[in-house]
Amino acid sequence: MTKLNRRQIFKPSSRGSRIRSKRLVLVSAFLTSFSGYAGMAHAETSFERLSALLDATPAGGWVKASTNYFSDAWPTGADAVPSGFPPGVVRAWSSFAWDTSQGNLMLWGGGHANYAGNEMYVWDGATGAWGRGSLPSKVDLSTGFTIGGSAPPSSHTYDNNIYLPINNMFLTFGGAAIKTGSIFETPQGRVGPFMWDPLKADPAKLGGSTDSGWNTANPPQNGDMWIDRHGSFTGTEPQSYINGTTAYRAENGHDVVYFTADQNASGFPSLYRYTVGDVRNGGTDTFEKVGLSMNSAGFQAAATIDTLHGLYIKTATVTGPYTSDLTIWDLDKANAANPASNLDIGINLVKADGTDFTMNSFYGIDYDPSLNAIFLWDGNGNGGTVWEAEVLTDANGKIGSNTTWTVHELTSSTLDHPHGSFATGVLGKWHYDSALGAFIALDEATQVSGGTWDASVWLYKPELVAAVPEPETYVMLLAGLGLMGAMIRRRRNYSNNLRCAQPDGIVSKD
Repeated sequence: MTKLNRRQIFKPSSRGSRIRSKRLVLVSAFLTSFSGYAGMAHAETSFERLSALLDATPAGGWVKASTNYFSDAWPTGADAVPSGFPPGVVRAWSSFAWDTSQGNLMLWGGGHANYAGNEMYVWDGATGAWGRGSLPSKVDLSTGFTIGGSAPPSSHTYDNNIYLPINNMFLTFGGAAIKTGSIFETPQGRVGPFMWDPLKADPAKLGGSTDSGWNTANPPQNGDMWIDRHGSFTGTEPQSYINGTTAYRAENGHDVVYFTADQNASGFPSLYRYTVGDVRNGGTDTFEKVGLSMNSAGFQAAATIDTLHGLYIKTATVTGPYTSDLTIWDLDKANAANPASNLDIGINLVKADGTDFTMNSFYGIDYDPSLNAIFLWDGNGNGGTVWEAEVLTDANGKIGSNTTWTVHELTSSTLDHPHGSFATGVLGKWHYDSALGAFIALDEATQVSGGTWDASVWLYKPELVAAVPEPETYVMLLAGLGLMGAMIRRRRNYSNNLRCAQPDGIVSKD
């Protein structure tokens, strides 16, 4: 009997090369029709190239998707930050935003005591090449303020970078800005959040509108890429984004980002909802506090949304009496009028052998809806370990009493894997893409040789882990086996009757 894995049971047609092949046929047909030339070949898209890499990769394995070095995209000469260290964009508590529309990766960070460059990096999935989306703005290194103030100062971003597909914008809340280690500021006061327009990307221009560059002999132009949303929102913005987490879902035709923020590093962050307006046409955004935490603790973390059940799932901090590995909020209970009515739910993770799994602050996390499971990557040395846990809910899609989940350690099926050994954690460098049916991972920045550094991009193809049947499933299985047995006996009797009716013992061909 062929065993069905959970992916096949849960969503049989959502994954695999057959679906990707259909998708590629549709994309090719559209491009050919649009060009007007039936025989014209088109440039390979990001999703075509990445899908082909995944088709050649066994389930549970890694495949490297980048084709050049991260340092190939760094600013050079007079345009570069003096004595700057661009690997800090990756190494210093960082995250990337995955462009689900184009299949590109947008990386922005640095900050605090690490790197002052606020340039944007864009990794192109179609070519596998690192590129640059802007040049760094000049910074007053005594204050950390950008000269001109129209682009955000570099910052640790933790899990605070995210892509907005409806607006087609990159969003960052920042976290710990260069020099100050705090929120985005100019001499005039607080600024941000900031959005970056990928349609205006230009490696030879500054990202702001009034900023100065480091190159004084040949000053670069401003590209008007960054948009400061300060003054364009209602509600109250949190005081700090240090150790923040974010996750996205669309609601009522709007980009909506749920995120956590903590006041004064209490260890009990609140849940917020940030609803984004039509940014390019003067729309207004909204901040709302919609949940509180008191049942689990959390400092540095990462988060995702279970889009099937509407659950915000965040890695937790195990400390003192707080032993939960995950913090969960039910987004159906999000209540801006009374956030205290939506308290966190703590989840304990146990390994398949029954021993405890202990969460730490380095994990990245995202949700695979086709498997109804969260996948965690620890980013340790030699590629680290990927763990998987099925999301358990009751018949109404709520957590209910299901507060202990089993987490499975997944052994890599490939010899190739990321370098790992993250200095400050995976955090927001691990994202799932439903169109690809795979996870995108950004490796730690490592020195290859001399001045050459890499931060390679990898794809992880989720392993098809078989589910442990629930008791009612066993009942259905036994009933099915009983029915099959009855059918076999009936068929055997029918064949015997035919055999007796035919001369010379000839058996009929079924």
